[in-house]
Amino acid sequence: MVSPIWGNAVSQRKRVFHMADDERDMTPAERRRERQRRRIIEAATELFEQNGGEDGGGYAATTVEQIADRSDISVRTFFRYFETKDDVIYLDVRRAVEDQRRFIEQRLEEGLPPETAALVGTIQQVLAFSGDTLNRKRLKRGLTSPNFADRSASWRSMQREMLEELLAPHISAEPGPGRRAKAIAWLTSAIFDCAVEQWRADPRSDLRDRVRNAADDLAQALGVINGSGQSGLTALLKHI
Repeated sequence: MVSPIWGNAVSQRKRVFHMADDERDMTPAERRRERQRRRIIEAATELFEQNGGEDGGGYAATTVEQIADRSDISVRTFFRYFETKDDVIYLDVRRAVEDQRRFIEQRLEEGLPPETAALVGTIQQVLAFSGDTLNRKRLKRGLTSPNFADRSASWRSMQREMLEELLAPHISAEPGPGRRAKAIAWLTSAIFDCAVEQWRADPRSDLRDRVRNAADDLAQALGVINGSGQSGLTALLKHI
C-alpha cells in the first residue's frame, strides 16, 4: 500500500517517469546516440536470453563481438557507449550516477536546500529509471548475477563520492560541509538500498512503489528520532 504522502503527486510522477527518456529536449545528435544506445541494450538482451540466460551460461556465451554484430556496429563503437559487457547486459553504473547528478543539479538550480535536492533528485531519478521496462529487466538480472555484490558496492561508492562533491559547495553550516555532505549521501543511498532489497524479495511487486514506501519509512523513522512524529523528509516529498 502506498502512503498518502504520495497521494497528490500522480501527474507529477507520470511526468518524472519519462524525463530520463524524453527526447524532445535532446539535440539531434543526442537523440541518435540515445537511440543507438538502446538498440545495443536490446540486442545484448536478446543474445543473452538466446545463449542461455542467467542460469544457462548466457552471460559467458554472449560476446561483445556478437552484440556489436547484432547491433550493426563495430566493436570500437560499442565501447564508445559502454565500458564493459557487464554495463550493457546488467546496468551501466556510471550512467546511473550521471543521471542522478543531473536530477539533483536541477533541484539545486531551483533553490532547494542541499538535503532536499539530494533526496528529491535521487527519488525522481530512481522513479524515472524504474518506469522503463527495459531498465527493470536489466536490474532484475543484475540482482541475481554472481557479481551483484561487487557492482552494488561500486555503484554505492561512486554515488556517495558524487553526492559529497556536488553538495559540499552548497553547505556552510556546522559540523562542516564535508561531514554534512557525507551524511546526506549515506541517507540518500539508503532509500534505494531499502527499496531494492524489498523488490529483490518480491520481484513481482512494483519497484516504483518500493521506492516510495522506502522514502515514507525513512520519513517516519526520522520523525520518531526527532520526537515530532513528522520529519523534514515528509515535507520535502511534496516536491516530487
